Amino acid sequence: MSIAVSAPGGLEILSKADSVVQLLERHGELTAAAIAEGVCEPVSSTYRLLTNLTSIGWIDQGSRRGLFRLGVYFMRVGGRLEDRISVRDASVPSLKSLLAATGATSFLCLRRGIRAVCVERFEGSDVRSLALALGDSLPLYLGAAPVALFAHLPASEREAIIDQFDAARAGDSAIPSRDELARIAEETRARGYSISDGDVTPGIASVGAPVFNHRGELEAAVSISGLRTTVLSNTVPTVALVLDAALTTSRALGYLGGEE
Repeated sequence: MSIAVSAPGGLEILSKADSVVQLLERHGELTAAAIAEGVCEPVSSTYRLLTNLTSIGWIDQGSRRGLFRLGVYFMRVGGRLEDRISVRDASVPSLKSLLAATGATSFLCLRRGIRAVCVERFEGSDVRSLALALGDSLPLYLGAAPVALFAHLPASEREAIIDQFDAARAGDSAIPSRDELARIAEETRARGYSISDGDVTPGIASVGAPVFNHRGELEAAVSISGLRTTVLSNTVPTVALVLDAALTTSRALGYLGGEE
């Protein structure tokens, strides 16, 4: 679908169309009068614009007469874009930036059941960690990226995972108790990032943060890992760097939240 554009009038029409699309994106369904007020245009010209946008599939009739909403065209485009976006590809610039800024190994992890799997890793210069190689996994209560994933899951999924770990504790005393798992999740979620200090490998610390997709759903977690004197340093803003890397990756996936 295409619109012929001839400057400057064509660009002005596109700007008005963009304002209408953004308004409907925020509000869902609106009348022509409400849209006209929202974009500061007369009702008559707004209605003509809506008619034209409806004819090319950008706008559809709403759930009842007189209402307008975004058309299925945007659903098709959004679906195709979603299919093409890879969280691994989206994370690579941020992971490389983390490595350059901190010298620590940077990771991208995805949740698989009650574990977090490393799907991308860039090796740090200060120490060559043998933990969490590509394809390796850790339980969601152990390590910065796993805990960041665990803590930011929806409450119902988090509770289901706690149930699974609680059931497995009889055969593995290293698994934290229900109360401890709940505390870890609550504290991590409140901070917005996770810290692991020697719980995976003695002397090695890590910081992790969640990555969200365009729907605001948890998609992955990024983290760095290295000597605790580096990762928990007061001179290198590692937490801020990891949070920025996570947000930048989320933005690449279409996430619009995350800023006060």
